[in-house]
Amino acid sequence: MSMEHKAFVFDTEKFHAEIEPVMKDSIKNTEVAHQYICNHLDELQSPYTGDALDEDWEEEFGELTLQVYFDILLTACYDAEDDRGLGEMWDAVNEVIKELDVFEEGELPVTGWTVEIDDVIVDPGMEGLGIIDCDEVAEILETLKENRDEAENAEPENLLYEAEPEEWMEAYDDLCNLYEEALRQKKGLLLTF
Repeated sequence: MSMEHKAFVFDTEKFHAEIEPVMKDSIKNTEVAHQYICNHLDELQSPYTGDALDEDWEEEFGELTLQVYFDILLTACYDAEDDRGLGEMWDAVNEVIKELDVFEEGELPVTGWTVEIDDVIVDPGMEGLGIIDCDEVAEILETLKENRDEAENAEPENLLYEAEPEEWMEAYDDLCNLYEEALRQKKGLLLTF
């Protein structure tokens, strides 16, 4: 199975202030999420199509599990149509960054921090979801830029997908551009598969 990396500029301030509390309350009672979605249709999208939600939104999603609600709620903080992910090149970039050994958590720039609320991991796609808070973006970007030359000379092993250095460096630069855009917008990132 192919894992396609997706990345979005993400309003972490709105997430922590407004959406995270709804998610927390929804863990005990999913009706909280359902009611929030019904009351905020104009602010939410289908995480699958990017279309605005309408009165019949439930029909698109089949079984409304807690993770499906989480998936919908997260769209209050990003544009589902503005995917800036690395596709299959995420693995090569991830391995290159880990080889640089400049981040305490080597995967952080590509996969973000796991979101856990009351011992429940937020992971609607069940393949991984993480966020980078807006106040972390500048430092990560600076570290990536400072180590670009070393990244060009990296020799990552055990890649999931074959990649040539020029391919992973193009994706590395795409990752830097993603962080630059988040910094420009004063937002964080949502990183998922």
